[in-house]
Amino acid sequence: MGFKDLFSSAGRSKSKLDKHIKTVQNQYAQSADRYYAMEQLLEMGDIPAIVGLMKRFTMNASKSIEDEEEKGWLYKRLLGLPLDTVLPAAKEFCLQSDNIAWVLRVVEELASKQQEWDILNALLAHHPPGYERDPSAKLQLLTHLQEIDDPRVPDILAGYLEDPDEGVRFFAVEALLDIGEQRSLGPLVARLGNPAEDSLRLRTRILTGLARLGWDVSAHRDVIHKAIGNDHTFDGTHIKER
Repeated sequence: MGFKDLFSSAGRSKSKLDKHIKTVQNQYAQSADRYYAMEQLLEMGDIPAIVGLMKRFTMNASKSIEDEEEKGWLYKRLLGLPLDTVLPAAKEFCLQSDNIAWVLRVVEELASKQQEWDILNALLAHHPPGYERDPSAKLQLLTHLQEIDDPRVPDILAGYLEDPDEGVRFFAVEALLDIGEQRSLGPLVARLGNPAEDSLRLRTRILTGLARLGWDVSAHRDVIHKAIGNDHTFDGTHIKER
């Protein structure tokens, strides 16, 4: 921002916006100062201010009790905002942040099914199966998806069985086994038999999950026989835990 811009109306507003956003993200600021900054951003009320306000969720304050109280307070305040402001702000925030769980809760609470999927589809396009230096936002997105009762979810999760991050793949395995849709058997067995899969805990989790679901896996005998270890048995139809 240039020197002259600082003294224009727009310049002063931008300076004030930046100041309040900086305060809400300051983990060492006084709680009262963060509350004041959050109130000011709420009063501004436009999308940039609300995106900045949501950045409070990206920081853990030095005092854990205050941190929880502030985030809970902010969550409730966001639920009272106009949908035509908070939903676009939520989408913008989630596309640029690694800490999206709180804001996805806001979306879940306020948005219609179509509005929520519009945001989720944008996030899925932004975090496809593939390398990310920090997959935390991807994992938060998949955690949110897992809780949605929608026939699209298992197929979306199955795509992340191919993610290069073992933690993401393992989450996808657990989520698919938890949902328990029979059509997930093929992708799970394919992952089990993938020669590039070097995660023992992931292969073991698939075998244990299929055993507990009691699914008929006779169509995949060759893969199961090769993958079976000391913790499971296979009778040609079902996997069992020892």
